[in-house]
Amino acid sequence: MTQPLALSQEPTVELTLALRVNTDSEHAAAIAARLLESFEDTVGVTLTARTVPADSGQVIELAGRRRRTGESAPPLRIEPDSRRVLLHGEVLEFTRLEFDLLLFLSRNPDRVFDRLTLMAQVWGLSGGNGRTVDVHVRKIRGKLEPVLTPITTVRGVGYRFDGAGQVLIAD
Repeated sequence: MTQPLALSQEPTVELTLALRVNTDSEHAAAIAARLLESFEDTVGVTLTARTVPADSGQVIELAGRRRRTGESAPPLRIEPDSRRVLLHGEVLEFTRLEFDLLLFLSRNPDRVFDRLTLMAQVWGLSGGNGRTVDVHVRKIRGKLEPVLTPITTVRGVGYRFDGAGQVLIAD
């Protein structure tokens, strides 16, 4: 008598798909976002996308892995190559400084950074008023809340990213 495979033994399926789209980069990014959403919802695959310039337009490359039953995609998706942030599939508008700060913190979860360190490591600034970081953290929180609250203030020290399980960085 054969036993069904346990969920933890389910194989991972790798998927790679390339589409050649004759359009400008702005439209290619929108098409890629819609394809990601459709595939993730329909097929149960977590995907990443990037657009690459080509002679005949833009090439959209999708790559991913099959999710296990019951596993859902993280609500926050950061795409460094296209500099986009998606919350539950919806594109959020971030300034350059906000994006760089969110990406840096999310790549360094559970570590506390003081304001001057963030200014130096994220933006390459030395000295200055650390309150600039406070303003950008407040703006980031305003865009993510109430759905997510991944950035924690550590009083008297700085900021820590606590949302590691809630974000996918699509490198």
